[in-house]
Amino acid sequence: MIEVVGGILIKDGRLLLGLRAPHKSYPGCWDLIGGHLEAGESPWDALCREFTEELGIAVTAGTPLETFHFESPEEGPSVLHVFCVEAWDGEPRIADDEHLELRWFTSEAAQALSNLSSPAYRPLFAGLRLPRPDTARDI
Repeated sequence: MIEVVGGILIKDGRLLLGLRAPHKSYPGCWDLIGGHLEAGESPWDALCREFTEELGIAVTAGTPLETFHFESPEEGPSVLHVFCVEAWDGEPRIADDEHLELRWFTSEAAQALSNLSSPAYRPLFAGLRLPRPDTARDI
């Protein structure tokens, strides 16, 4: 069984997805940021490593959200551990060749994407309680 991790980075009421590069699995699809666990690595450690490699940031806080079992077209039986990433150091950017683009989406916009790498993400995004962006208030 192959184990992978994915994280949902949340900022200002939006979540970050990456558009997969043509030479990667799920090419041209919007996906969570993440990747394979290495030998002896916990899902949390893998998530932190993958976010550093792919986004150039250091994850400092997160919460497990869901675990999905699925059949990967390339690798067979797989399990995906999904985390909500609530705090990090640095500004997310494309730091390797996994993604062509990074984009922030509202939950509704992410659910409406026709090219998500997994339809299982739609109910996951729908269940997120995204904070509304702060607005200036007169006191």
